[in-house]
Amino acid sequence: MDFHEVVEGIKKLHIQGASAIAKKGIMAFAKYVESGKDYKKDVEFAKLELFKARSTEPMLVNGINYIIKNAKKKEDYVRLAEKLIKEKEDSEEIISELGAKLIKNKMTIFTHCHSSSVIRILKKAKEQGKEFSVVCFETRPLFQGRVTAKELTELGIRTTLTIDSGMTEAFEEFPPNLVFVGSDALTKNYFVNKIGTDTLANIAKKNKVPLYVCSETFKFTDNLRIEHRNPLEIWDNPPKNLNIWNPAFDTTSNKLAKGFITEKGIKKEVTCSSW
Repeated sequence: MDFHEVVEGIKKLHIQGASAIAKKGIMAFAKYVESGKDYKKDVEFAKLELFKARSTEPMLVNGINYIIKNAKKKEDYVRLAEKLIKEKEDSEEIISELGAKLIKNKMTIFTHCHSSSVIRILKKAKEQGKEFSVVCFETRPLFQGRVTAKELTELGIRTTLTIDSGMTEAFEEFPPNLVFVGSDALTKNYFVNKIGTDTLANIAKKNKVPLYVCSETFKFTDNLRIEHRNPLEIWDNPPKNLNIWNPAFDTTSNKLAKGFITEKGIKKEVTCSSW
C-alpha cells in the first residue's frame, strides 16, 4: 500500500485497531518523507494527512512526533520507524504474557469491539492449554465485534457474540470472571475506547468483576479530540430532517479499571508515553 492508500484505509476503517493504524501509518509516513523531493513540505503534508485520518489515535501521533523530533535528516525516517515498530512488537509480547497469566481454566471473559492486544492475550492463554470462554459484543454500527468473534473462533476459543444492548443480561446469563478491553487513548484521568466501553465498565463494577485495560503506554496523551463518524454508518437512507449522532468512542474513568496491562507491567495508572 502506498501512502495515500494507507490514509484512505485508516479513514474507511479498512485498517482498524490502534496497533495496526500506528504500524502502517508510521511506516507509510516515513517512506513518504524519504521518497519525497521537498523534505519540510513532505513532513508537514504527510503528518497532517495521517492526523486527520483518525483523530483518536495518539499512538500514531506520538510515533510520528518521535520520528520528527529525532531525525537529523530525511534518510533517518524509515530507520526510526522500524525502531518504533520493533518496540511496539516487543511490547505486544510482554502484554500478551502478562494478560494470559490472569486467565485461569474455566473462566469466562468479556470484551468489547476489536482489540489486537486482547486477541493476543487470549491467543497466548489458549496456546498455554487453558480452557476458557469469551463473550464479545457486536459493536454497532460497524460491527467490529464480529471481527473479534471470527478471530477467536478461528483460534478454537469458545465464543459467544451478543448485542450491545444486552450487556446487563449477559452478566446474568454468562457470569464473567474478567473483562478485557483495549484502548485507543490513555490519559491521566480516563481512557478512550469504542463507544459502549464505559457502559461495560460500569456494569462490571456493579457486578464486582475486575476490568483490565490492555494497552501500550505509547497511547498516552494529554491532547485528544474524540472522533465522531459519518451518520450514514447508522442509517444510510434516513428520513429528511432527522438528526443522527454517531460518536465513535467514549471516555471511561481510570477508577473503573482494576489495572492497565502495559509493556511496563500491570499498572494502577499510566502517566506518560514511552515515545
